Amino acid sequence: MTFSARTSANQTQDIIDAKMDKRRKGVFGPPSGKKYVIFVDDLNMPKLDLYETAMPISLIRQHLGWGHWFDRNKLTQKNINNTQYVACMNPTAGSF
Repeated sequence: MTFSARTSANQTQDIIDAKMDKRRKGVFGPPSGKKYVIFVDDLNMPKLDLYETAMPISLIRQHLGWGHWFDRNKLTQKNINNTQYVACMNPTAGSF
């Protein structure tokens, strides 16, 4: 997954949710017996909002800290298992 200045938290959640299988009520993850490694390129790119927050990064941080996020349509908790993140960032613009 590649972040840009236009990447939103909704897009990030949709991309990751599309790859998940439902295991049981409220629990999602990769197919049984497998693990997902999600590579995030340009982690430093999402634009800050009015409150100086990069929402796509906050969504990933919520998953890492709490192990879940919420379904935007049903407003229910979605636990996500067997998933880890690898990310990279470019140096600030003009420094190379």
